[in-house]
Amino acid sequence: MVSKSRLSGIVLLPLIAILVYVPSVNAAPPSMSLDGVAIGNSYSCNTSSCSSLCSNHINCSASATLTTTDANDVIVVIAQCGIFANCGSNFPTPSSVDNITSIVDDAGHPWTLRAAYTPPHGRPIWEYFTVADSPLSSDRINVTWSGSNVYVGFVALGVSGANTQHPWDPSRKLPAEQTLSSGCTDPRTCTINFSPVAAQDFVMVSTAINDDQSCQGIPPFHNIANAIYGQAETDAIVTHIGGSNAVSFTCSNSSPVTILGDGLQGPGQN
Repeated sequence: MVSKSRLSGIVLLPLIAILVYVPSVNAAPPSMSLDGVAIGNSYSCNTSSCSSLCSNHINCSASATLTTTDANDVIVVIAQCGIFANCGSNFPTPSSVDNITSIVDDAGHPWTLRAAYTPPHGRPIWEYFTVADSPLSSDRINVTWSGSNVYVGFVALGVSGANTQHPWDPSRKLPAEQTLSSGCTDPRTCTINFSPVAAQDFVMVSTAINDDQSCQGIPPFHNIANAIYGQAETDAIVTHIGGSNAVSFTCSNSSPVTILGDGLQGPGQN
């Protein structure tokens, strides 16, 4: 005969095993990461000179091929126009600003405008995005501008682990904007401060530079790429879990004209 105490032991053992293997509900969400970069310019340069690729300097375009390794990437195109203080066809008149008329890619993705920062005194910066359900293989992206400014270009980047349904941080303060004429008094330094809502945002800062070297002193940000002969810079950082999510980016020892800050959020955010 089997005693009641022995029956209790037989029943409890599998229950204990089940409790041990229950996964933690507090596991950290997967972090976003860069999954490919491409640079598009409207001219071709060699060691001695540069030549424009624009036909008759009208409706200039730039193109680049982007390759990624992961499915469900958010693809962001950050585009700029101009190499000096502004982008107008009638340079240096600040009221005349060329605009993007189209953005297409070989894979036929639908592109959505996220931001168009076109200050009256400063170079404009645009953000477009799409979602790639599958990895991209040498996907050619082409951006076309109106007007006759030959200095146009963009940085295209794929970000894996982002929220494909609601990619952008919902903070009302984003995108964040700053210009030399309105918020930065030192012509060699400009700082932009903003606070994304979510932890582990993939934060991007784009800087239009007035014919100078790239931004210095950018850590903890890291440089992703520079377009338009180095005058259109994109830097990035992933915000931390816990504590303040305040972000501060300073472009120093350069000639920043316009700065745009924005952030992609992770899959756990709405």
